[in-house]
Amino acid sequence: MAIRFNELAFHPSVNEIVPNAPEGKLVVFTGGNNSGKSAYLKKAIEDPRKLYIGVNRFYSFHHLSFYTQNENEINEWYSNHQHQSQHGQFQNFEQSFFNCSTAITRLSDARRSVLFSTFEELFGTKVQVASEDENNAFSNRYISVGGDSLSVTSSGTRLFLGILAALMDERFTAVAIDEPELGLSPTLQRRLAEIVIRGDRKSELFPHNPNIILSTHSHLFLDRDIPSNNYVVSKDGNLISARQCADFHEIHDIQFRLLGNDLSQLFLPDAVAFVEGDTDRMYLEAVARIHCPKLRVIIQACGGDIAKRLAYWSESIGDLQLSPYRNRTLVIYDSVKQPGIERACSTAGLPPEAKIVWEGNGIEYVYPDIILQQIYRDQNLQATDLQIEADSVSHNGIAYKKMELCRLVCDQLQDATPLPVELTEKFLRPLSAIS
Repeated sequence: MAIRFNELAFHPSVNEIVPNAPEGKLVVFTGGNNSGKSAYLKKAIEDPRKLYIGVNRFYSFHHLSFYTQNENEINEWYSNHQHQSQHGQFQNFEQSFFNCSTAITRLSDARRSVLFSTFEELFGTKVQVASEDENNAFSNRYISVGGDSLSVTSSGTRLFLGILAALMDERFTAVAIDEPELGLSPTLQRRLAEIVIRGDRKSELFPHNPNIILSTHSHLFLDRDIPSNNYVVSKDGNLISARQCADFHEIHDIQFRLLGNDLSQLFLPDAVAFVEGDTDRMYLEAVARIHCPKLRVIIQACGGDIAKRLAYWSESIGDLQLSPYRNRTLVIYDSVKQPGIERACSTAGLPPEAKIVWEGNGIEYVYPDIILQQIYRDQNLQATDLQIEADSVSHNGIAYKKMELCRLVCDQLQDATPLPVELTEKFLRPLSAIS
C-alpha cells in the first residue's frame, strides 16, 4: 500500500490522457469509491497553471474581500500544495486554492459581467455586486442574487457560480474538478453539465480554451457525445489504471452497472416486452410476477401488430440502439410470423437475443403440462398435443376458449409449478440477466 502520494503508479500516465497545452480537452474519470479517480485528478494538476477544485468547497461568505494583485500568487499556492501532497503521507487531501469568493474577485470586471449575465439567462435571477451602503463607495460590497446576499442563498448557487468563475479564470490552462455534482440540485447539475460537458457557451465563457478534467459518480457528467473522453478507473495496490470507454454501449453500461443507476428507481420499467395478444400478456405477466418478483416488467399486447407498436416505442425513446432499453426490450411472437416483423426489429436496432420466437403457433404450447393435465383430465397430456382452431383450444373432448383457458392456467400457476424448458430458456433467462 502506498504511504506517500508519489509512490503511486498510473497507467496510462496522466500525460498520455491529458495534454499539457490548453486544447479544450475534456477528460472524465469515473468508477467506484476508492478506485483512484481523485488521485488521477491530483496527478493531472502538477503545474502552477492548473487548478484543482476539491470536494471540500462548502462554505459561506458575505463581504467580498479586496483583490490585491500578486503575480506570484499562484506559484506560492502551488508550492504549498505540492509540499503537502507530494511529501506528506498519502491521503485524500482536500485543501485547495479555490473558493467561491476568490474565484469571483479575481475575474476582471468584463469576465465577471459575463458570469453574472450567464447565470441570469439560465435561471432568470439577477446577480450583481452591491454596496451595503449605496451612499458610501467605501462601504463593504457583497454579491446580490435576486436582491439577497449570496450568503443566504442556497449552497448550490454558491457552488455553481464559484465553479463557473474558476473555469473562466484565464490564468489557468486546466481545471480539475472532483465530483462537480456535489451540492447541486438536479437542475443545477444539468445546467453545469451542459456548459462543461456539451460545451454550451464555450466561446463566450472559456475563450482561453482550458482543458477540463473531472471525476464523477453522476451520469450527467459523462460525455455521451464522445465516449472516448470517459475513463473507468480502478486501483490494484499502488497501481491506478484508467480504461478508455470504447463506445456508446459502454456508456450505458457505466450508467446502469458501474454507477448503480436503476430504471425502476426512476419509476421506469426494468424491461418492456411486446407480445401478440391478451392471452400472451396475461400468461407471461403471471410467470414474470412469480419468478422475477423484483423486476418491473411491462408486457404490451399488440393486437397482432407488434411491428407497429415496436416502431412507436423506438420513436418515443429515441434511438433504441443507444438507449438503456436496447437490451431490455423483448419482442415475443409465434413461429407463424407477422409480415414485416423481422424488418421492424432490424430497423429498431434490436439485438438478436431480444427476439423470442416460440416453436409453436400459440402461447398455449408453452403452458405447463402439469396444469393442462388437470384441466383436460389427461395425465399424459403435453402442451404440444393441444388442438387449436381459431379461438378454441381442445383435447380429450374438452374445449375452452383461449381467454378462458389462460385464466384457468394463471389461477393454478405457482412458484413450484414445473415450466416448459422453452419458456424458461427463452423468456425467464433473459429477464434474470437483467436483474
